[in-house]
Amino acid sequence: MDFSLLTYNTLFSDAVSGLQKIVSSQHPDFLCLQEVDTTEETFERIEKLGYKLADYSNVIIQYGHIFGVATFYNPDKFDFSESKVIFLPKGMLDIFAYLVRVFKTGKKARTILRTEFLCKKNKKKLSIYNIHLTPYGTNSIRTKQLQTALFDVSRQLQDEATILTGDFNYPYNRKKLEMLMSEYSFKEATNSILFTTLGATPHYTFFGKLLISIISRILKHKLKNDYIFYKNCISIFAKKLDVPYSDHYPVFAVFKLK
Repeated sequence: MDFSLLTYNTLFSDAVSGLQKIVSSQHPDFLCLQEVDTTEETFERIEKLGYKLADYSNVIIQYGHIFGVATFYNPDKFDFSESKVIFLPKGMLDIFAYLVRVFKTGKKARTILRTEFLCKKNKKKLSIYNIHLTPYGTNSIRTKQLQTALFDVSRQLQDEATILTGDFNYPYNRKKLEMLMSEYSFKEATNSILFTTLGATPHYTFFGKLLISIISRILKHKLKNDYIFYKNCISIFAKKLDVPYSDHYPVFAVFKLK
């Protein structure tokens, strides 16, 4: 049976207003959102599009709102089983940014959200990891954070279909990322997508804008931060959707459960 997934960094919920148009054209079975306002009002707004909230995890308090990651699913095709919040290690720059934001606004620990589902048609299990790795520091800390998720994957049933997706904030040295994922038998569904953001920074702090500016200049303003990795299922296709609602493009992919 086929299933589809959309991953999207909504830029502090700016892009939530565009979800209806995206959903009506692509009809994804799962929505994996990052930087989304984790209020009941926002969740009810998204559920009116035909989805149910599986779970969410708070990450940051910004502009007087709490933002995090949230995973929604199509209740006509899947049943939600359970979820788990995975806490991630911090690098030095992440700790510095954490202390600054705690002083200014408040912040929670960065996490990964694992949600598990059961396909109604064939009773196959599916695990989805919704990821938003730190934008601060080097890829080494993001690798450590990703290894935390991969360790959790290794403790699950080895034949279970699994998706790792979201904003990896991993804009360079992708070969190392691919090698790490292949060690855990993951393949990339998005390997034909060259970039997923143009480096716009409307909501970033001064420090964040400076960091993104340096990286985007090196990479000619075309960054690939958003990925979809999979195992124990079949990738059919993946594509980037050219819509203007966020500094990230939404990425849509279709898979087949074995």
